[in-house]
Amino acid sequence: MIAIYTPPSRDIEDYLDYRYVSDTKGWQKNHGVFHEVLFNMRADYELRYLSIDSHKKATVKASFKISVPDNEPMHGHIAVTGKPGEMRVMWGSAKSDKPRVKFSQSPDLKNAVTVVATTTTYTADDLCGPRANVTDPLMFQDPGFFHTALLKDLKPGVRYYYTYGTDKATSKTASFLGAPYPDTKVAVTKFIGYGDMGVYYPPYYPDSMGAAGVTRGLETEATKGLDFILHFGDISYARGRGYIWDQFMTQMTTVAEQVPYMVGVGNHEYDHVSGGDKDPSGAPENGFHPEWGNFGDDGGGECGVPTFHRYVSPDNGNGVFWYSFDYGLVHVIQFSSEHDFRPGSRQFLWLEKDLKSVDRKRTPWIVATSHRPLYTSQDQHSDHIVGLHMIMSLEELFYTYKVNIHLSGHYHSYESTCAVVSGDCVKPGTGTVYVVVGTSGHSLEQQAYRPYPWSKYQNCVKFGYQRLTANTTHMHVEWVTAPGGEILDDITIPTWDETATEHVFKRRY
Repeated sequence: MIAIYTPPSRDIEDYLDYRYVSDTKGWQKNHGVFHEVLFNMRADYELRYLSIDSHKKATVKASFKISVPDNEPMHGHIAVTGKPGEMRVMWGSAKSDKPRVKFSQSPDLKNAVTVVATTTTYTADDLCGPRANVTDPLMFQDPGFFHTALLKDLKPGVRYYYTYGTDKATSKTASFLGAPYPDTKVAVTKFIGYGDMGVYYPPYYPDSMGAAGVTRGLETEATKGLDFILHFGDISYARGRGYIWDQFMTQMTTVAEQVPYMVGVGNHEYDHVSGGDKDPSGAPENGFHPEWGNFGDDGGGECGVPTFHRYVSPDNGNGVFWYSFDYGLVHVIQFSSEHDFRPGSRQFLWLEKDLKSVDRKRTPWIVATSHRPLYTSQDQHSDHIVGLHMIMSLEELFYTYKVNIHLSGHYHSYESTCAVVSGDCVKPGTGTVYVVVGTSGHSLEQQAYRPYPWSKYQNCVKFGYQRLTANTTHMHVEWVTAPGGEILDDITIPTWDETATEHVFKRRY
């Protein structure tokens, strides 16, 4: 067999991956070829040809090393801050050596402004539990350093060109458009939303090939013009495997360098049952574990630490765990279904305060996201119970403050509802539309659907993402398959009808 090691100092049993020689074409004639994608994991690689004897003892028969660029800046992505004229640029590297961003309105970076970045990192000791805190090629790997530069004084609608890195090692030039100011007249706001992506590079996740189609679809969408992307949880499916974070961040660089990539946490980034004192969200004890819930150890011991260090979010909430921002005609709220969302909780009080503060004349649309859904008819009992508790805790709040649409994932399928108020379909523009779009790349879940009248479209056999386009009077919501680009669900939502008779809110659960 041929085994892959990084760094080359690894012991013979500590390989990252391997290939059997017999799986290569032509091996019977003493030669063969196989293809492997190697990611820059901040260390060189070594390939070793191993002979395995009858006692399963491995002996190295031949080896060769593969060098990776020293201190290459990688995994670049941008995010809005929620403040006019700002954009954050984030990336990773092997070293912390005077990181900076240079940006300009000129493609050749003439008269570029230099912004010094701040740097963070984490160690195995900073993680809550296993697998994440176990030093092993397939578990904890030194993540290097994470850098963040805050660009200011940007003009709305102006294209800016930038590089990130150091004076010795810098990225290729990327670009983005300055976000609109609150008083900027905007005709249309266009964005993408989805959950549950993962990586598509074989052999690590052969069941996640759907992520390839979605990623290519996003790259195409970005060339046509996008304001931002929302990824509401289950981001990489690393679950304590550090190398998968490297794969995912590499996978998304082309898109995330040019379109603000705004993330929320899901169960596979966060849920944990130990090490709660290391949880960067500040949740008490070991997180949210109500007796009716199924909040287990799905994060593989990460407890949000790798996500927290890679993604810096607007600072008006609780970091990457919950926050909001305005962009053009839309007010976006990304909250956490993995934290206590019940009335009186820290998150609920923040959510209520944020909803009260929305200026509907400036942002006529409120888009709320969480990883787990409120309304879904797919038959997954324990998740369905959690959804019912989310309905009991949050639906009346959504109705009171006229949330137009809620987007979620968690279920690896697609489903959309009518406008709903306490389990009843109501006139469009007088209730919240709920959409589950967990179809961005991980293996699809094909359980049956219960016959609820508010469920209008379901699909559990196609991968895809949600494309949303809002103007001052309507929001056009499309589910786009990937690959293929078919529009299989098409919803038009009017702005909230302020003249409609108020519905009597009744509890059915």
